[in-house]
Amino acid sequence: MRSYKSLKTERNRDPGTYIEVDNIVDNDANTRIQSIEDLKAQLDYAAQYRVKNKRPFITLSYAQSIDGSIASRNNEPLALSGPQSWKLTHQIRAACDAILVGIGTVLADDPQLSVRQVDGKNPQPIILDTHLRTPLHAKCVQREDSSSWLINGKTDSIAKIRVLEKAGAKAVNCATGPDGKIDLSALMDLLALKKINSLMVEGGARVITSFVNAKLVDQFIITIAPKLVGGLQVLNSRGLEIAQFLDCEHVHYQQLGNDIIVWARPGWKST
Repeated sequence: MRSYKSLKTERNRDPGTYIEVDNIVDNDANTRIQSIEDLKAQLDYAAQYRVKNKRPFITLSYAQSIDGSIASRNNEPLALSGPQSWKLTHQIRAACDAILVGIGTVLADDPQLSVRQVDGKNPQPIILDTHLRTPLHAKCVQREDSSSWLINGKTDSIAKIRVLEKAGAKAVNCATGPDGKIDLSALMDLLALKKINSLMVEGGARVITSFVNAKLVDQFIITIAPKLVGGLQVLNSRGLEIAQFLDCEHVHYQQLGNDIIVWARPGWKST
């Protein structure tokens, strides 16, 4: 069952424009997302969600082994997803306005962050790269269809910015927190201003942990592969700050090939 709420017309953050928010989708326990069709239906109202919540609707999606590993012990990439669950990943990408990963994922995996397994538009690539370490030869930089946004802290390296932008990327300044990392709250404001209505967060472990800590997850879509790895854990336990544990709600299990897909809403009210 979906929950809808009628609201009066609100002013968008862009001067002189308005958006009707009379069919806005609430992020509450009654909103069930248990398939790609459900997700697409939810995202039909993502623009209204952005206006109401001042941030995109955020889907956290990644693949892990049974023991919670997302990479090898040496932080090397693993082919965890089977063909069918990999196709689902690309369906999620195509449904979202933007896709976000950290600089660690770019350096380790060199992902394209594009849609290839299904028909659909490519999401806007966003890299959390505080110190602008993205290589010029990175696949996400070399893409011709879209300029990757490199979200960085304020830097005096104008020369580095010019080189990256000449290669095809776009450096986007964002405030940092006391820990020197990108302030996710400031980033949400920035994405809202840029009219990013829906965001897919893919990794890596530090980024996933940071979004969970900040309670910036609206939907979990987790692929569990039938493998034991003993590698890098998806959640950094030393960096995890949520109280005790997080209960997920409206959990649904879907089998795709040998993989299990977990669809769940985070129960932030219980944390």
